Amino acid sequence: MRTDIVVQDVASFRIDPALLARPHRRLALITSPVNLDRLRRRNRSDVFAHIVVPERFDTDGLTEAVTTIRDALAPSERDDIRLLCHDEYSLGTVAQVRARLGIPGDLPHNVQPFVDKLAMKAALRDAGVRLPRHVAWDAEAHRADPQAHLDHIVNQVGLPAFVKPTNESGSVGTRRIDTRADLAQWATERLGDDAPGGWEIDEFVTGTLYHLDSLVQDGRILHVGVNENLYPCYDYIAGKLSCSFTLPEDDPAYEPLLAFNRRVLDALPDKPARGVFHHEVFRQPDGELVFLEIAARAPAALIPFTSEIRYGVNVEEALFRLQRGEQLNVPTRRGPYAAYVYFPKPGGRVVDRTAVDLGSDHRWTWNVEVGELTTAASDIRDFAASVLLWNDDIEELRKDLYRLDKHQPLTTAA
Repeated sequence: MRTDIVVQDVASFRIDPALLARPHRRLALITSPVNLDRLRRRNRSDVFAHIVVPERFDTDGLTEAVTTIRDALAPSERDDIRLLCHDEYSLGTVAQVRARLGIPGDLPHNVQPFVDKLAMKAALRDAGVRLPRHVAWDAEAHRADPQAHLDHIVNQVGLPAFVKPTNESGSVGTRRIDTRADLAQWATERLGDDAPGGWEIDEFVTGTLYHLDSLVQDGRILHVGVNENLYPCYDYIAGKLSCSFTLPEDDPAYEPLLAFNRRVLDALPDKPARGVFHHEVFRQPDGELVFLEIAARAPAALIPFTSEIRYGVNVEEALFRLQRGEQLNVPTRRGPYAAYVYFPKPGGRVVDRTAVDLGSDHRWTWNVEVGELTTAASDIRDFAASVLLWNDDIEELRKDLYRLDKHQPLTTAA
């Protein structure tokens, strides 16, 4: 019997993990204490035959965790193991563990462009896609000659600029830089920063943000879900909604986005042959498409469920099925248009919660309690309430999104 080991440090299950149970497969889990607690509160820990909580999610820590699970198996089953990963923060480490232990699956060279944003842009340099102007943060160059290094950044990228870690997601650590003085201050802060990973400074791109979620099976694109964001992800930190909705096929942006997405995927020949790719693209006011980034994982928030409502395929479940070697059919269903909304947490003590009437079918979920003391959201994972909504009429769905955009669900006191 094969043993499939799911690895998740930061990412948690959005699907019911019981959907992964198979009579001919054993499931195991390597996870963090926080995610194990979530699993137990959902009464789903019994889905897994083995659960290991490592002290560290580095290569040595995960190697030890996998070895612990493998050693508990019958000798005849110890060589039939696969590692499944939907956690962007663990994707590269899991690939290193596969290489170290000889486990089949994606190896470091397959995932490198998806776990390092500078490597990602380098891989696409000759792909004929518009990339943001960008440079790598070079601490040594800045120490040697701060003014020359600032000149280099401004000349290459321009102002305003956008700084971000090369190995994060969900707008964690990002900042808009408007002036040279802002850039100098940020650079000084970086000199005292001992956080792992590097930084990049990008051109600040404006326009409408889209995400395209592709299912790839044996190198062939089976399906692409095209979605429009109400706001760019970075605006969430400033108090805007995190929100996207499935785009109608007759929207003028739809076909150009599909062609752009294929060009990006075709330019990454060593990408995982089976999986889900979450691709973010800006469409500027003049219609030009600008690459933002692409991840080799399913999208976060409630996007797996908007995909399921509209296309009949939950992209998180599809990712696990593809990594396990299971065959998927090309989705043909077209259900209602679907959207999700995350409200960012404000700071203060929650004294009241209010929902808003919507014309669309919807599911409202609270993530805070009255009386709870909250701090302002620092990333998209930190939300006060979520709404999943769907409607056969795209215009009615949009109207409800505008209602939600004007609504403040929490009343707080200092």
